[in-house]
Amino acid sequence: MSSANVLPSAPPSEHIYPLLAAPSEDFPLQKINEISNNLDREVGHYRLVAKKYKRARKFGNWSAAGSSVLSAAFSSASFGSALSVVGLPTTVPLGGAGGCFALVSSRLIIASKKLDSKIKKTSRDYHARRCQAGYYQQIALQSFE
Repeated sequence: MSSANVLPSAPPSEHIYPLLAAPSEDFPLQKINEISNNLDREVGHYRLVAKKYKRARKFGNWSAAGSSVLSAAFSSASFGSALSVVGLPTTVPLGGAGGCFALVSSRLIIASKKLDSKIKKTSRDYHARRCQAGYYQQIALQSFE
């Protein structure tokens, strides 16, 4: 028999399989800490998302207000130029610009209302995750007593 076909009698000096960590005695506590950390990350995420939505809503509200003012200004200028016979050629462009600003304003108001519903949903999720995180922190504290 050749030596290539013979199995070695001694085990190799290096480990074939990685060494596994022994199961912890406080496995439930580890799971509670892991869940609590995940919930803390989610709370931070929802807080940032709500802040972004609120900032976008504020920008939309200010833009809608400015667009409404411009719409009123262009519409009144169009009406004024229609009353004077000299400004008749500028009536249509001024009225069109006023109408465009009114359309932009209405779209921004609709977007603001959609952002309001998203803010409410995010706020509800934020408070739910915060309550869950508090519950798991209470469990962790009780396990030390």
